[in-house]
Amino acid sequence: MHVKSILVTAAVAGTVVYGLGSYYGWPARGESQNPLERALAQEKRTAEEALQPAIDLAQAQRPPAGQPAPAPPVVDESALRYFAQQGDTRRLEAEMARLRALYPEWKPPADLTGTVARVDPELERMWKLFGESKLGELRAAIAQRSAGDPNWQPPADLVQQLDQAEARQRLVNASNAKQWEQVIRIGTDTPALLTCANVDSLWRVAEAFVQTKRPDRARDAYSYVLTNCTDPADRLATMQKVLPALPEEMTLALLAQERNGEFSSIRDELARQRIGRAAENPPLTATPEELRRIEALATAATTPDDAILLGFYALHHNDAAKAVTWFKTALSRNGGAKAAEGAVLALSAVKDHLQAEELGSQWLEAGAANRKAYLDAATALIAQEPPPRLSEAIVTRIARTVGSERYASGASGLGWYAYNSGQVEAAGEWFKTALGWDRNLEQAAYGLALVRQRLRDRAGLLAIVSEWGARSQRIADILRPGRQAAPAREVREIPLPAAVPESVPREGPRLPARVARAASPPAAIEDEVPSRSAEPAAPRRAASGGGRAGAAALAQGWRLLDLKRPAAAIEAFDIAQRTGSAQVAGDAAAGKVYAQLQQGLTAEANVSAASAPIPQARRRELTALILSERFYALYDAKNYNAALLVLGERARYAPETTDLMMSRGWSYFNLGRYADARKVFSALHRANGSPQAQSGLTAIDEVTKITRY
Repeated sequence: MHVKSILVTAAVAGTVVYGLGSYYGWPARGESQNPLERALAQEKRTAEEALQPAIDLAQAQRPPAGQPAPAPPVVDESALRYFAQQGDTRRLEAEMARLRALYPEWKPPADLTGTVARVDPELERMWKLFGESKLGELRAAIAQRSAGDPNWQPPADLVQQLDQAEARQRLVNASNAKQWEQVIRIGTDTPALLTCANVDSLWRVAEAFVQTKRPDRARDAYSYVLTNCTDPADRLATMQKVLPALPEEMTLALLAQERNGEFSSIRDELARQRIGRAAENPPLTATPEELRRIEALATAATTPDDAILLGFYALHHNDAAKAVTWFKTALSRNGGAKAAEGAVLALSAVKDHLQAEELGSQWLEAGAANRKAYLDAATALIAQEPPPRLSEAIVTRIARTVGSERYASGASGLGWYAYNSGQVEAAGEWFKTALGWDRNLEQAAYGLALVRQRLRDRAGLLAIVSEWGARSQRIADILRPGRQAAPAREVREIPLPAAVPESVPREGPRLPARVARAASPPAAIEDEVPSRSAEPAAPRRAASGGGRAGAAALAQGWRLLDLKRPAAAIEAFDIAQRTGSAQVAGDAAAGKVYAQLQQGLTAEANVSAASAPIPQARRRELTALILSERFYALYDAKNYNAALLVLGERARYAPETTDLMMSRGWSYFNLGRYADARKVFSALHRANGSPQAQSGLTAIDEVTKITRY
């Protein structure tokens, strides 16, 4: 009777095996290929098989015609009353269905919660143990009573409920341990678990199918819940589980089983997903209905998320003005860094570069994405032609951020801002800085070529054309009068004017002539390394005594050096060495060393310094400068040990500059000598509150924190 009771309960309570059996084999010939139909057919067969023995028994015990019917059987209502007293509606309904199936003539008591005579207190205690989920104690109590009273049999319902509870516990444990095949096996062996009364078990089996790459089986399980179960919370929770688990086409098919708009929140989430994908991949688009749905939610909400989502969708689908509105709405709702990033990008897209720069400057510390958005907006602002009239605070802020981020396009933009404002030498410095950060930045090379042309530095111009002529037609055309074309204007490209318009006002804040090249976190953090400051200006030396030709050549050499024409300056210094007095020759030899260093010819400069008749004080100065250049060359090559040795040698000739100390700190950092690096950065920070030194300390903290964990 125990087995019969279990099978009857499974059939009547609505158990579905939804193809679990076919998980291990193909359906029989002629069997439906529809998983749900197969599940229902199997359920029907299970019910018939379970009820047949009871039907046969009933027929065998039916009294012959004319004889009175036997007394109605005694129905064990203890489980029914216990579930009613506990308020366990689901179990109460399942038990009532089971009793009706076993005893068709049985009528449930009108009052299930009333007090009844306790004919079996021990059995009551067993049901109490079951209700408290003390399954082990219950199993022991049954065994103990059976051993003490061989004539006593535990109620079939109690045994069935205990078996199911233990199976449910095993299934939950296997699911929590991610033993997916075991979950499926338990579900197959205990189909009575897979009912609307145990919807959590259905969910766990469905998840096991998802995790074992059988989404069609998971769909069948979820579909069973939506087809057979009526609890609104269970139905909604089922679709919430479907959303991340199944492909979109399966999700939409299950969504069609909606009743009375119960899945409205699921449709909202699907619309958000579609819009999010389209925001990240502009060739994709959302439907008008999806956009209307989320726009209505965003308008009614007080949170920023939907507004940010719609802002990025509009931005990447050519509606920057609408994007600005959505991002400003998100900012008013405390949308944070993401809303600020979008707003800066959108303002820049509608050409409101000044507002974009102002807003972006307030979020520079929020993260890399915000700094990138700010730099793009600032670059677009300063690259306009004619150049905008900006306050000194704005220009300084842009220059400082460009330097700290080593943003090549921004440095090139500052070069064009300076060039268009008539600050040609400052423009040259920024263009060189940009090329130092990105050797393939053609727009900076073109700008530097125009600067060389304006300064009549023919040797410098020829060098740029020789390097870039094959890669850039407009650079090649600079040396071909009449063929230089106007620069093409493209979205987000820096305008590259061919000349400074006469109408450009010359007043206004001037850019720094030298680039403040702050050390940035190295390769381990941002794949960047600090760069040296521009070489110090060569000191002028007046000629004293000697031939007038030598003195004139010396003066000409210094002028050419100031104009950044080192090749021509070397020629003048050579003349001064040959024709001037001893002092003129010494000054010319020093000038030649400076010119060679300006060309990057460190080895040649070292030879010149060693062989020329240079005074001892000047020789020490030049030696320190040469060693600085050698250090930077080794540093740029990431040969940090050798670079530190050169710094040690340089210390014999001159004190270490702030830039060199900063580079020393980053050398230690790159070598993993974090304690030494911390000492250097701490000393710099104490000395002048350097933000670059603080960046170094922060980088050390981040790396050592990662190492600890």
